Amino acid sequence: MSRRTRLWTRLVWLAGLALLLAACNASVPPIVQTVVVTQAVTPVVQLVTPTPPPSPPPTLQVCVGPEPGSLYLYSPQINQVGYTILEALYDGPIDMYAYGYRAVALEELPTLANGGARLEPVTVSLGEPIVDADGQVTVLQPGVRYRPSGCFSQDCTQALPDDATQAVLDRLVVTFRLRPDLTWEDGVPVTAHDSVFSFRIAADPATPVLKWYTDRTASYEAADDHTVVWTGLPGYMDPAYFLRFWPPLPLHLWGERTAADLLTAQDANRQPLAWGPYRLTEWEPGQRLVLEPNPYYFRKPEGRPFFQKIIVRFVGQDPNQALAMLMAGECDVVSPTVGLEEQWDLVLQLRDKERVQVHATPSAAFEHLGFVLHPVDHDDGYQYGDPPALFVDPRTRQGLALCLDRAGLVHDLLHDAVPVAHSYLPEDHPLRAEDAPRYAYDPAAGQALLEEAGWVDHDGDPATPRVFRGRSRGIPTNTPLAFTLDTTTAKLRGAVAERIRADLAQCGAAVEIRTSPPSELFASGPTGPLFGRRAQAALFAWATDLDTACRLWLTDAIPGPPEATIGDIDWLRRIWPEEAYDRDAFAYDWGGWNYHAYSNPEFDRACKDVLFSPPNSEAHQAAARRAQEILLTDLPMIPLYPRLKLALTRPDLCGFRLDSVAPTEWWGIEDWAWGDACRER
Repeated sequence: MSRRTRLWTRLVWLAGLALLLAACNASVPPIVQTVVVTQAVTPVVQLVTPTPPPSPPPTLQVCVGPEPGSLYLYSPQINQVGYTILEALYDGPIDMYAYGYRAVALEELPTLANGGARLEPVTVSLGEPIVDADGQVTVLQPGVRYRPSGCFSQDCTQALPDDATQAVLDRLVVTFRLRPDLTWEDGVPVTAHDSVFSFRIAADPATPVLKWYTDRTASYEAADDHTVVWTGLPGYMDPAYFLRFWPPLPLHLWGERTAADLLTAQDANRQPLAWGPYRLTEWEPGQRLVLEPNPYYFRKPEGRPFFQKIIVRFVGQDPNQALAMLMAGECDVVSPTVGLEEQWDLVLQLRDKERVQVHATPSAAFEHLGFVLHPVDHDDGYQYGDPPALFVDPRTRQGLALCLDRAGLVHDLLHDAVPVAHSYLPEDHPLRAEDAPRYAYDPAAGQALLEEAGWVDHDGDPATPRVFRGRSRGIPTNTPLAFTLDTTTAKLRGAVAERIRADLAQCGAAVEIRTSPPSELFASGPTGPLFGRRAQAALFAWATDLDTACRLWLTDAIPGPPEATIGDIDWLRRIWPEEAYDRDAFAYDWGGWNYHAYSNPEFDRACKDVLFSPPNSEAHQAAARRAQEILLTDLPMIPLYPRLKLALTRPDLCGFRLDSVAPTEWWGIEDWAWGDACRER
């Protein structure tokens, strides 16, 4: 694959991340493609077929955040509210919750254990496409590093010899079987061909979505009307292979249209066809939309869904208006997309008065204080740039972490609704590394580490910042320990930034807070402050795949000028072995997302073992824990707390289940009910 094509793939990947980051200013952003976890755990959900109540609940009113610009699955105008609404129209096709997955539109989740997926060795000839040892799509040629059949670790990768003409690699083949009773709202059966059509649209260059998975697909074909077979490129070991099913789109209505046509088609964007519990019947721009039961929903014989109508009201990110509408009976549910965490104190008062049900849980997104270790001006290593590279020494970062009273911050600002974060994985995640370093509040120990790193209290005045008297190629002598903290304009985040400033001041670090709208803060390089590596520190929430979150800190993902190699960059050259000097220093160019410019070859090795090993394997689990241990020792960022996912409902609503990792609270909307329906569930 050419560098231009590879860069386009990277830019699309970053665009997906940037979209998530922009949403962090208000609520937990969507995880658009997948959320990958190690274990395909299927939680046990007991479903009791109810007797339909004599008087079904007539209307449910739901207040959500900003109106979506589209409800087309692959539109760039769709937002988190849009993905939430699609859950009512599409129902899955795979639900994710409790760090596991459940087949909804499929007969079962295919796995290596149940035979729905298999690894098979294939012989690849020169010039044929493969996924190399770094996970990049390329062609087999001499010198390319690849994973031979049976290799799931960086330790067993090898380069193709100059005289070789073939190699044997593994490829994944996964078979998905649709439920035979899936039907579009117009009465036409949903088939495997609808899913293949959806894949073709997603893979089309005109469709502006992540191409990571379509690029690594050798074929996606319908074996019959209810069976789809996905085959990965040789060398691609996807830990979440069981999610490589593309949600069906109605081939019988849209099959004659191009991908470009669908981006602007009125029916695709404003009237998507449903196979799920509800269908869209009305959309009043700027105000509301209306959902009614899909007469062909496959769970209709069970009495689902319960409501005859759902009115979705767009209130934007205005929690005050949403709370007022809830109290006035104009909303029965207030979505997390409204940003209720900004009114947490008032929410608690309403709960105590038994006016509402409060549904709160830590989310998969986590707030962090991140450091830019190597600003772009320091890439050659021979000049003191602006800003200075204050954080090159890990003892500086560790000392600052010990100076932060994160438990006090969570207690005072969030009333202990979420725990302190000690890693990028939640505390109860099955792959959480228990032996990874933790940084409990200990300002005396933090100041001692700062002293070791060369930051001294030169005047004995705690009101002035420490100055640098150590040895560093990036920090001039007498440089003050003073930096700018970039963050968004969100109210809660501003309060968190003030707490950080106050805590660090006690250890001799001066922090200036600078706020920007997300569109500016998260702009791509070379001009953006973060992804152009021109900032010093940042405060925001990462929302990403849990099991593959380590990719955020890969060396490959550092943003920087194109065509540079590791040998050109002094600080990278001092970290990486000499045989790697001819590698691209910035493989994604300015499309990289590792704004810290953090690089550790051992971390890269562990993370890539996570990304390209079978789920549930010992190698996968060990690599996941090792990656955390390395990163949390080096500490390019300080985890603060998981974002609070918060929703409110009327007191008598049942079936509402808010989950930490489910992309939307509507994942079980077919079970929402009240009155007699609740008693009979």
